[in-house]
Amino acid sequence: MPTELTSVADDKTAAILFVDDEANVLKALRRLFHNEPYLAYFASSGAEGLEILRQNAVDLIISDMRMPEMSGAEFLTEVVMQWPETVRILLTGYTDFQSAIDAVNKGRIYNYCNKPWNDEELKLLVRNALEQKHLREERDRLSGIVYQQNKELKELNEHLEEKVEQRTEQLKNTKQHLDQANKSLEKQYINSIKTFSRIIEMRPGIKSGQSKYIAEKALLVARKLGVNAEERKHIFYAGLLIQIGKMSLPDKLLAESYFSIPLADKQSYLKHAVEGEALLKGLTQLKGASVLIRHQYERYDGSGLPDGLAKQKIPLGSRILNVVGDYIAYLEGSMTGEVMSVSSAVIQLTSRKGSYYDPDIIDAFVKVLKDTSVEEEVTTELPEIKKSWKNSRLLGGTESFIVERPVMEISWMQLKLGMEVDSIYFENKPYLKNCIVDQRIINNIKALRENAGKNPVIKIRMGKK
Repeated sequence: MPTELTSVADDKTAAILFVDDEANVLKALRRLFHNEPYLAYFASSGAEGLEILRQNAVDLIISDMRMPEMSGAEFLTEVVMQWPETVRILLTGYTDFQSAIDAVNKGRIYNYCNKPWNDEELKLLVRNALEQKHLREERDRLSGIVYQQNKELKELNEHLEEKVEQRTEQLKNTKQHLDQANKSLEKQYINSIKTFSRIIEMRPGIKSGQSKYIAEKALLVARKLGVNAEERKHIFYAGLLIQIGKMSLPDKLLAESYFSIPLADKQSYLKHAVEGEALLKGLTQLKGASVLIRHQYERYDGSGLPDGLAKQKIPLGSRILNVVGDYIAYLEGSMTGEVMSVSSAVIQLTSRKGSYYDPDIIDAFVKVLKDTSVEEEVTTELPEIKKSWKNSRLLGGTESFIVERPVMEISWMQLKLGMEVDSIYFENKPYLKNCIVDQRIINNIKALRENAGKNPVIKIRMGKK
């Protein structure tokens, strides 16, 4: 029999249905959401989940991918036909990518989360999903009000000027509320993509913090080049999701630097760009970003992959992402196997102007590294992007400059010996600053995390002095 978990809340308590054929998984989810303000239902199969939906109003569904008799994709496809207003989230393992693509296309899922999940990330994903559903319903309600008021306005007598003015003012106020709801919904969408980006980086071998860095710096370069607002949005989204295709790569390829990957395996590695495009297929708002992800390894001289495009035939966003992505790869060592200084990384880029990289984009990127005023302009247009780039200064000459090394946030699981810590915080309280990671620090952080039950905020400096 289906079971439910109730919590003290008002009549607007959100209802969540968890579907998984493994009892231990359902028990873990029950414990995780026990103190959350939701009405929770649990089902051990797709058929049992459908029966619960027939008898109860449900706002959000979290379903496992692999289940006997009825898979998660089949279950969510049935759900979207009968209860399209529900928000759908898929639980999946690293090996289920084709099945996950089917669920995205047929079950129109809101998002998916890998097993094993991070408790805080999963709870945040649920909160964002329910908030987005609420905003969408509020937007529809306000749209209905606007429609009704427009209808009433047409029926007013043209001589009743006072009444017309009253209705016009009401319509104006309603439109302002609708605009605010749309802005909030867009912000929630961006936050969801950021959360998805962090989930991608939970995959062992994928570096934390790189996607956020690439997205922000690519946005600065695009602004410097005068790219329009719509294309800048595609570039930002592509930067956040640029590593999604790497989730399907074997651990061995992710562990090696690019220069050390055997030629026979290099094409397999580079195909993650095409895999990334395929995973985002069918998501209308990410169509532009998916194209940019596909062409991230095209070269300016036409020697790149997957389509051998050259010069202006390569999408501008892909050319920008190529430069910024390679820059950070040189800095942190995933390109050559050795960590580089900022100046050495810039020399690697500038030496390939006109062959690998668009010369105009190289020049714009170097100016962005030197000119912090560009960042200030961009962060005012996208306030959700917090400043993470330190002040830089020009010392003189076209190639003689000093730029502060980038600071990136990583997960505690990716902390390694020899890393240079900028800062480590526990529950907004400083723990360490400006030190080199040794085994004692790693052991202490693990112990503190277990005792506190919360993840630390770890920021490290990239590259070398």
